[in-house]
Amino acid sequence: MNQPRPQFLNDAVMLACVAALLYGVLAVLRPFLPAILWATIIVVATWPLMLRVQRFFGGRRGLAVAAMSTGLFAVIVAPVALLLGTLITRLPALRDLAARMIAGPWPGPPDWLARLPYGSHLAASWQQATERTPDYWAETVKPYLSKAIFWLGQHLGTLGGITVDFLLTLVLVVVFYQHGEALANLIQKLARRVGGARATESALLAAQAMRAIAAGVVVTALVEAILSGLGLWVAGIPEAAILTSLIFLLCVMQLGTLPVLIPAALWLVSQHQLGWGIALTAWAALMSVGDGVLRSWLIQRGARLPFMLILGGVIGGLLAFGAAGIFIGPVLLAVAQRILERWASEA
Repeated sequence: MNQPRPQFLNDAVMLACVAALLYGVLAVLRPFLPAILWATIIVVATWPLMLRVQRFFGGRRGLAVAAMSTGLFAVIVAPVALLLGTLITRLPALRDLAARMIAGPWPGPPDWLARLPYGSHLAASWQQATERTPDYWAETVKPYLSKAIFWLGQHLGTLGGITVDFLLTLVLVVVFYQHGEALANLIQKLARRVGGARATESALLAAQAMRAIAAGVVVTALVEAILSGLGLWVAGIPEAAILTSLIFLLCVMQLGTLPVLIPAALWLVSQHQLGWGIALTAWAALMSVGDGVLRSWLIQRGARLPFMLILGGVIGGLLAFGAAGIFIGPVLLAVAQRILERWASEA
């Protein structure tokens, strides 16, 4: 008579089969994971707005989905297309401007700098920098430029890959909008099956945090773009409106205002407007510091989570996962905090 196998052996075999199945599923879905993640973030963040649009159309889900998808496409594609078209048409002028900035001549240090503490040392370094040749600066900037291009390629991918991910994200947004309630019920059932009421609460907390993070990112980008554009206009930078649009896109992508404001400040210095160049540099530093504080504060108000948890989640998630980490980091920390609180209170 065959002896029954030990229960732990059955469990081990079953666990191995489940692990192999999950690995295979993740391997198949791996090329689509960025699009799935972004579509989920967009749908969760804009779901209340989609319900309002649906009520406006008399409860017709198809019309609401079509309106929301068209609006998202216009909001994302129209500014990018306008900006790229403007940059392409004015590429020769931008190339000439960059060449003139590198060639100089750059103004020397002002007289009052030497009268400040450690000012003589700064003035000497400034004077030495102005005497450098364009070839020297080109060789100096080249390693940093290569690293920046590598970082952008690593986090953003190629233009073709971005286009495919963007189109796939739009398709998934339409699908998620159309079947939002069914997908939400499925996620709640799975959460309840895995961890009971605690897991269901964590899933709802994750959705709430994701919605608050999306609102914080967009509002922060809008405020920074307006303030930075105001600084460019006051300093007399040409094409301030186009640069403001570029700043808004960069802030949404979490690249900040520095890629626009710092070159603008250098251009002012090259035009012998040292005071305005220093003022715009200080304004850029203020915008850079206020970026993380304002975003985290808005997210904390919307999700009702500790400020330091949100700030750490945003910064840590951005460093760990790229742009999507702004949403992933705070959500993971918020869910972990809630689980630990429940576990500690039950103990």
